[in-house]
Amino acid sequence: MPRVFLSRKLKPASPFHQLRSEEGWTLEAQSLLQFTPVKVEDVPVASWLFFYSAKGVEMFLQQQSLRKGQLLACLGASAARSLKAHGYSPDFSGNGDPIATAKEFRKIIQQESVVFVQARKSRASVEKLLGENTSCQALIVYDNQPLKDFELGPADYLIFTSPLNFEAYRQCYAIQPTQRLIGIGNTTAVTFSEAAVKEYRIARQPSEASLLECLLEWEQEYPLRNVE
Repeated sequence: MPRVFLSRKLKPASPFHQLRSEEGWTLEAQSLLQFTPVKVEDVPVASWLFFYSAKGVEMFLQQQSLRKGQLLACLGASAARSLKAHGYSPDFSGNGDPIATAKEFRKIIQQESVVFVQARKSRASVEKLLGENTSCQALIVYDNQPLKDFELGPADYLIFTSPLNFEAYRQCYAIQPTQRLIGIGNTTAVTFSEAAVKEYRIARQPSEASLLECLLEWEQEYPLRNVE
């Protein structure tokens, strides 16, 4: 039965726990990145603070407080949940896809200024898509570096939750022709294509539930024997 690698540590509510209860499936879940906070001396004044990730929310709130009346925006559900866990409600939350989120966000911000709270290696996807007519600034709150020393077991399915996790994997392991790759979002799809990966699919939604659905559908359609 299939062996699966997921580039994210499982949280208690993760739907991927289902695989561990399914007979014959094996799952290895581990982030291939290391995160360190970047000291924030001052937060630029802007109409909006836009958070790309839950990690960005955590790293920001460990160092700074939110100004009264500050408008808050999120790329997707994980950042929104993190804000709510700290007692804040986002004024805008995208669906996790940068293209769709930028399109909807552009409709409400008009000429307002935006500070994007992000990682040092962020692709700044939404910021780039908003265009030159929007006043944007980046606020780096943490560094995200690929791990250089890790060991993983063989896997038939490789599931990557970010382009940087994929790049970290490729530094240590070659992608085998029989392996199937699954990713989140257009940026990960582009990274797969640039690496000449042929067997890959992108989840319909940027969520673990959608990643799992993609995996199970692929295996049901075309069962894959273990790579020896």
